[in-house]
Amino acid sequence: MKQDVKHLSAPAVKERIYLYDNVKCLAIFLVVIGHAINFLTDYDGNNLEKSMYSLIYAFHMPLFIFISGLFVKPMNEETKFPKYKVLSFVLIGIVLRIMTSIVNLLLGTSPVYAVLDIYDTYAWFMWAMAVFTALTWLFRGLDKRLVLGLSFLVGCMAGYDSNLGDQFALMRIVVFFPIFLIGYYLDPKTLHIMLNKNWMKILAAVFIVAMILLFVFNGKFALFMRPMFTGRNRFTALDNYYVFGPFFRILSYLIAAAFGVAILCLMPNKNLGYLTTIGARTLQIYFWHKIFLIAAEEFHIYEKIEHFTGGTIATLIYILLAVGLTFFCSLKFFSFPTKQLLAIGKAKK
Repeated sequence: MKQDVKHLSAPAVKERIYLYDNVKCLAIFLVVIGHAINFLTDYDGNNLEKSMYSLIYAFHMPLFIFISGLFVKPMNEETKFPKYKVLSFVLIGIVLRIMTSIVNLLLGTSPVYAVLDIYDTYAWFMWAMAVFTALTWLFRGLDKRLVLGLSFLVGCMAGYDSNLGDQFALMRIVVFFPIFLIGYYLDPKTLHIMLNKNWMKILAAVFIVAMILLFVFNGKFALFMRPMFTGRNRFTALDNYYVFGPFFRILSYLIAAAFGVAILCLMPNKNLGYLTTIGARTLQIYFWHKIFLIAAEEFHIYEKIEHFTGGTIATLIYILLAVGLTFFCSLKFFSFPTKQLLAIGKAKK
């Protein structure tokens, strides 16, 4: 995506692009790892995988969505509806789901496919980006404090609505839209000043270490909060704590925000070579990686590794394979078709 940094002077633009590309690089590695170990969290006794999955989902999608909002061009009342940009996101999502269905067919499994009924847990992000962009344009003339406040209120209460769920990714759109808006409304220059304070960096390091220890050694907390972190579940997933759903939603927002700030504080603000390049190619990695993971699960790669190594070692090896897959999908070869589809939104006015 085109990264148009708002309200920054020319010297700061280069630095900020490096910072956010580096953050996106970390986030896409976590996306691939999270998708790789997802099926392992269904097994009893895989506490390491469950804790790791919850830890990743506590912040990686909110962080992606925040940065996506941060680099949306400012819109005013004269701004025309960005129909081609919205269309490009929709088309990427449709093509992605077509390709995953074809892969399933080739592997002999039964794909479930529908053009409009977005039921799956993978291509939803592209549809959400289309809706986020459209809603931001729709609310462009309103007081941003009002829009942000109402969006958070709706996000906190949405878990009570039995009509919201995976269909059209409505629950995740409602839950994550405030995070997109924060990125859109935030002044990157103010954020840059805050992130460069040494005391913020110290607090960031302490927070991340503390949260890792909490998730690893308190599996019950990680498992309990997982439905809130994914953003797709109603409050019924909280069982007896259903009535307190909004408070746990707020807690998930706070944890995601603290994680995001901590990572932005600690991330190097310089060119890290190919890692920074990976951060600029996150969309193509997001598009292609799941296709390879589908094949890996179908051929039972993890089970074959586990047969020779044992569960914990197999998980570590599988994570390393996910890291390698991220590098592989970042090659220029895999820029098709996302580059071409995104060009629709950039070239058309």
